[in-house]
Amino acid sequence: SKKVELIYQEVWGLLLSYNVIRREASQAAVAFGRSASEIRFKPVAHYIAVQLIVMAAANPISATGRRLTELRAGIGGLFLDRRPRPTRPRTVKISKTRYPVNRKAAPLK
Repeated sequence: SKKVELIYQEVWGLLLSYNVIRREASQAAVAFGRSASEIRFKPVAHYIAVQLIVMAAANPISATGRRLTELRAGIGGLFLDRRPRPTRPRTVKISKTRYPVNRKAAPLK
């Protein structure tokens, strides 16, 4: 954009779209009984963008509430996987080196 007002308009549009995506993701998380932080943002943003394009072309407009419910149901597959905690503590493996290592040396401070 070549005008300051148009730049402000673009930034405002980006902020509004970000907030709409976050709101829909958090509503979907509530519907599934999960935390909103457990949803992956990029896939949700892409999914919502595609679904909003489809919704804009759909008729009748009175079915928007049903479509939003379907949108939130579709977001349910985009949660982060819950991974189990490791049973043993993490360790650092020593990599092989070409040079001799003095294992009795004092630790670095």
